[in-house]
Amino acid sequence: MDLGLPGEIIQYDFRRSAPYAEPAAASDIPRPLRVVQWNIERGYQLEAVIATLQRLDADILCLQEIDICNQRSGNTNHGLIIAERLGLNCGIAIEFQELASPLRTPAQQGGGLHGNAILSKYDMNFRAIQHAHQPYNWPRDGSLLGEPRLGQRCTLVAEMAVPKGPPVLAYSAHLECFTGIVGRTGQLCDLLLDSRESADQFPHQLVFGDLNTFAHSLARFSPRYANGWYRFRTLGMTESEWWIKNILSWYPEDGAVNRRLEDEDIPAEHRFSSGILRSAVNPGWWDPFDAVKDITISNHAGWMTAKVDWAFVRQLKVLKHWMENRDFAESDHRCLVLEVEHAHADILEEHKKLTKRAARELELRRRSKFWTWCSLVAAASLSLVAFKLARSSMVSGLSKAI
Repeated sequence: MDLGLPGEIIQYDFRRSAPYAEPAAASDIPRPLRVVQWNIERGYQLEAVIATLQRLDADILCLQEIDICNQRSGNTNHGLIIAERLGLNCGIAIEFQELASPLRTPAQQGGGLHGNAILSKYDMNFRAIQHAHQPYNWPRDGSLLGEPRLGQRCTLVAEMAVPKGPPVLAYSAHLECFTGIVGRTGQLCDLLLDSRESADQFPHQLVFGDLNTFAHSLARFSPRYANGWYRFRTLGMTESEWWIKNILSWYPEDGAVNRRLEDEDIPAEHRFSSGILRSAVNPGWWDPFDAVKDITISNHAGWMTAKVDWAFVRQLKVLKHWMENRDFAESDHRCLVLEVEHAHADILEEHKKLTKRAARELELRRRSKFWTWCSLVAAASLSLVAFKLARSSMVSGLSKAI
């Protein structure tokens, strides 16, 4: 069955009632917009995922790792199944054609398609961002990972009419994991630029996705997951902390060029390009979840944890937010849930202050951590010196006694 090719968008609409943007009355809207971000891990636990999504009854879903007719997922179309079971409008941006190959394990076996989805109760117009930055060449090198595939990373974007307010622009992104901070920063900047260029027409935005910010901890020792000069230059902080400190807390009024990313100590060929320096400017995004405490993956018996899933809002007020799938039983990612409503432009200033304060606190925490380690090393060194002196004195005393 010819379902599409990488870079194309598949659409389904299983809404059981007529599409609508405006309710008959305000009382028809029992709560604010409920929105979800979730990487469903290829739908290995599809029934459990659907049960959670049915219980949440969200208005907008941004999902990653949607499998379509792959052997590993029973040759079924997960996007179609989820949309039909939930009775939603749906778009799927195809990132990859997963090639069936003896190089793959049964749990990885392909034969179909793979991508990112946005589902909603409302009318949507879709487009896909073909990322200008592709740090991993999947058609050429996918076989080296045991995952031969055609295609590249792309982000699905949906313009949607919603009740009680102007349209919302939603993004569902899945950035590259087989790279490092530099490669992912390039893909993030593709999104920042698109968001900024769209903000005049669509000031209310949801930028959701699995952004794979885990180039720290154990991953730091693997050039497959954390390559480039920032692999060890970011010691003492997680990648999510680095993003907040160096990218997300830089705003247009701070300058048209992000000076925090200029690093003269790195060889010229490994520095951020001038295009990235101009694009790495926050157009008003804010994520209500904590960059350190609210981890969304936990691998290797808890030795590798990270906040890789992000739920950025722009000119939307977050009334409530929480996480589902805390035990990782339904997916290897936690599910982020927010309840939001439209806000005036002055909330952008409020969110900017919160982000800048978070950046300052993270820097203070990092410095405190550094001096704590220095104190521990100094105390250990002094203890060793004291032990050696005491041992030397004891040996000397015994020698004299003999």
